Amino acid sequence: MNMRKHITAFITALGLIVSFANAQSKIVFDTTGGKVEIPIQRQRWHEDIDKEQKRTDKIDGKVDQFLKLSTNEDLNIQITDVILRRVDEMQLYIERMNADNNTKIGYLRSLKELLQAIGMQAREKDIPAMIPQLFNSYEECMQLTAQGKSLLPVFEKLPYQGAEILSTVFSQSKELPEFKKIAFLKKVQVNPSFIMKGIDAFENEPFADSLIFIAAEKIPLEVYTYAQAVKTVAAKIIRRNTNPKVKIIAQLSSITNGTLYLPFLDELLNNQLTIEDIRAVAENELAYYKLLVKTQIKYYDRITAGDTPVLADVLYKMLERKATDVFVNVMNDLHESPEAVRFRVADPLNSQEIYFLIVTTEDVIYTSTYTNLYKRMMDRYPGRRSDSLLMSVSFDRFKKFIKMAANYNRLDDFLKAMPELNSNRLMYAFVNGLQKTNSLEDAVDVADSYGSITNVETQDFLKTEIQKNFEKSQKDNDQKGQVIYNILRTLFASASDTSMNLSALLGIPPVYKVDYNSLSNDSNGVVQHVFFYGDEDGLTSYRNFMGLFANKNDWQVITGKEWVTIKALKSPRPYTIYANLPLDNKTDLDAAAQQHLIEYLNKNNIKPTFVVHRGHSYHLKYTIQQMLPSSRIVMLGSCGGYQNLAKILNVNEDAHIISTKQVGSYSVNEPILRAINDAIRNGRNIEWIPLWKQIEGSVKTDSRANELLKDYVPPHKNLGAIFIKAYRKATGEM
Repeated sequence: MNMRKHITAFITALGLIVSFANAQSKIVFDTTGGKVEIPIQRQRWHEDIDKEQKRTDKIDGKVDQFLKLSTNEDLNIQITDVILRRVDEMQLYIERMNADNNTKIGYLRSLKELLQAIGMQAREKDIPAMIPQLFNSYEECMQLTAQGKSLLPVFEKLPYQGAEILSTVFSQSKELPEFKKIAFLKKVQVNPSFIMKGIDAFENEPFADSLIFIAAEKIPLEVYTYAQAVKTVAAKIIRRNTNPKVKIIAQLSSITNGTLYLPFLDELLNNQLTIEDIRAVAENELAYYKLLVKTQIKYYDRITAGDTPVLADVLYKMLERKATDVFVNVMNDLHESPEAVRFRVADPLNSQEIYFLIVTTEDVIYTSTYTNLYKRMMDRYPGRRSDSLLMSVSFDRFKKFIKMAANYNRLDDFLKAMPELNSNRLMYAFVNGLQKTNSLEDAVDVADSYGSITNVETQDFLKTEIQKNFEKSQKDNDQKGQVIYNILRTLFASASDTSMNLSALLGIPPVYKVDYNSLSNDSNGVVQHVFFYGDEDGLTSYRNFMGLFANKNDWQVITGKEWVTIKALKSPRPYTIYANLPLDNKTDLDAAAQQHLIEYLNKNNIKPTFVVHRGHSYHLKYTIQQMLPSSRIVMLGSCGGYQNLAKILNVNEDAHIISTKQVGSYSVNEPILRAINDAIRNGRNIEWIPLWKQIEGSVKTDSRANELLKDYVPPHKNLGAIFIKAYRKATGEM
């Protein structure tokens, strides 16, 4: 045992003095109660306990005789007292016991194992708070053991984590099976998801069948998965169960492709469908998708009425999977084929089924796929009444639908296809109660959508409703509501009044400008990092991109094996552009080139502040995954880039983002890049409003580019991105 100094004013040290008198046979401890001699047979056990104390002390990062395992200082003092004083007291107590050597070694072993168990789990969320209680329980168990009494009353008082830890410490006890049973039952009562993971050990217990029924209610998907492994103990317990729900799950687990049946479990249990009904469509992708949509509408009706169908989330995930794999990905992949070929897969679908294709595939759908599907959806609905269409799908995911319609410039058309009163009600529902969800998604959708709405009456209506919600939040003292609606009303006002200082009003970094000095990193100057992908479009994009640097008086181009390095020859500070070559994407050579370029940048401490994505929207996730935190300007020259704002702001919360709501095109990307490059090369600040006017002037004579530019969103109009920045600043959330 080590010399203990006082830990805090609340802890009194024992002041044990260790001397190695006659080290070959004993350790002598001088205490206030006299000398305690420890025979050599037990010296190693005491030394091991001392080592465990030091290891536990080191968990918070340093050995300083104070354990900071929580944010509660009083608790930290108690934990330190337990580990560094009371453990010492326990060692002395064991040595003073009237017991033989083997018994004392057994007690010392249990003390060491307790410290090891605490040390291994001390970083778990709930463990630090129970360490004092756990040690008290350990002491109580020691006393009961010495008296030959049962330890079960101690275990029954502990939380399951403590019961699990003590069961490992007293693993030699004859009551160990009961300890484990108590710990398991406590654990599954707190969280039923543990049932299937531990049920094997309790196969013959009376409660096993009852727990399987609870699991079928709470975690039916896990019951299904375990039932599939037919030779396991868990499967045996499941298959012997007589509960109707468990029996159906077991039956489904034996069917080939049973996961296709599982989304309809609630319908099977309520006799709304039979296994034969599902089997009839399971092998037909079209018929199966139609059944999914029909069931989803029925489930959502029940959910809005306060009912929760079994595995409703599993059904929706299957709906997303089939919409993506069977329909939207097929149409995306055929984007260069004639329309009749490309959209043939959607020909048999009705309006409701197309609606779910749209709302379930936001992250993958191409702009051209969306616009065609939207037209088909509207044309196929009787009378082209959009309000009736929403009612026919029970308004399921309608906020996502409105957001997408706004982002793809279809919202005005959608709202005009219903009476004005209904369109107002719809938009009222769109902006109302944004503070009541656990996510910011709905609020960001509102901010995003407003920037895409061109109808003045709709804009005015939304402004009025946002103001009403803000005032109501003030009246109700709803802090979250006040933050959300204050940001939205400020953003909406700024959309038509660029004289407003959003930085000052919202407490965020400048929105309309990027200072040149903030783009420059020490001796490396300004660095641009461009991501290319090696498909056909990537090769074309790369060729057009390189055309920006044809003037050898202004630029030096060095082409390597995997990337090209471009240097500005006339600039106040170095300006270097690194772009990976668009190598074969089928063999992942482009991915390797990107990785090797990033490794080179990191190795040489080169920090890009201007990042450019050149490629389809389905490549964008790879660019975002590889973006470096130094990114200050991010340009998404791809379809659908408008959907990824939050992901980019997680990399750099102050990034200025240029995105596009629809088709990304080199005819627009190149003028934007040329304008920004010229500003940086000449050492100028990036002033977004005049710069964007300059870009608009440069494409005026190109009718297609002029039209496409309207769908590009400059940083100062990227209301969704600005909303996220402002909300995080106001709340401190990330």
